[in-house]
Amino acid sequence: MLALRILLATAMLALAGTCLAAVRIIPQESGVKVRLRGISAVSTDVAWASGREGTVLRTVDGGKRWQVFKVPGAEALDFRDVEGFDAESAVVLSIGTGETSRVYRTEDAGKTWALTLQNRDPRGFFDCMAFEGERGWMLGDPVDGHFQIHETHDGGRSWRLLADGPKAVEGEAAFAASGTCIAVTDKTIAIATGGQTARAHVRNAKNMEWVASKPARIEKGSPRGLFSIARSGSKALMVGGDYEKTTATGLSATLSKTGLKQAKPPRGYRSGVACANDALPCIATGPSGTDLWNGRNWNVISDQGYDAIDLVDGVGWASGDAGRLARIEISE
Repeated sequence: MLALRILLATAMLALAGTCLAAVRIIPQESGVKVRLRGISAVSTDVAWASGREGTVLRTVDGGKRWQVFKVPGAEALDFRDVEGFDAESAVVLSIGTGETSRVYRTEDAGKTWALTLQNRDPRGFFDCMAFEGERGWMLGDPVDGHFQIHETHDGGRSWRLLADGPKAVEGEAAFAASGTCIAVTDKTIAIATGGQTARAHVRNAKNMEWVASKPARIEKGSPRGLFSIARSGSKALMVGGDYEKTTATGLSATLSKTGLKQAKPPRGYRSGVACANDALPCIATGPSGTDLWNGRNWNVISDQGYDAIDLVDGVGWASGDAGRLARIEISE
């Protein structure tokens, strides 16, 4: 039984051509059946997950047990992103047009939840969040030609809408597939987009202005683009593809000071990517499988797919459809 439970996937994979890493994916019992698109790895023991029907989960023992919460008043909402600060505190983000886009925060391990931000603009749509300590940013789809960026300095207790969101072209948007379309990378904020164009927008640390990268090559008119971004050393790694064609060749790109560079694509659409301690290795996942990035190539880990992934200190979690949760362990 133990072998069956642990051996979903174990892969010996070359990293940067010099060392080997063992990646082990261990299925866990979530206790729910709803789709879980949000995951946050706080430590090797503590993690939070979120999903449909106002569902939030928490573990404090490495995933042996998951506690399930239903946020009051949010039973009809889909929580696409969760950001955990510790075992007691976390924020969750729900998606949808108008007032269904919200942010809730708990400070007592999920016993109570406070509504700290609610979209009042019927044109608005919240997508994803990223935090650096208590300071955080939330990305929303374009309104009046500009992406909406909300900022917090107190861990999501309060938010303010920035006046200088990045400019979008017609048909450009962000994807809320895994809550990872925004990242803090090298003291800048970077977002990944798709739709009519797929590119990165980066806020310059010196003058605080937004700079757009050159577009990635995508098929026009398809629900395709860059869905997820993660810091990897001095660069950022982005993945995506076409969410309606999950087994078709995906999309991958790296972002550095020299701009956006399209990379070897993963074997399918990938909705989430995370890097161990903001460096290599990086792991991407999507409904059709999970792969590891060694800086040059994608290596297959498993044909089992998930929606979201997060890593910390060589350990992480992935979450997906039908309440699927798995612990990820990386060792050299």
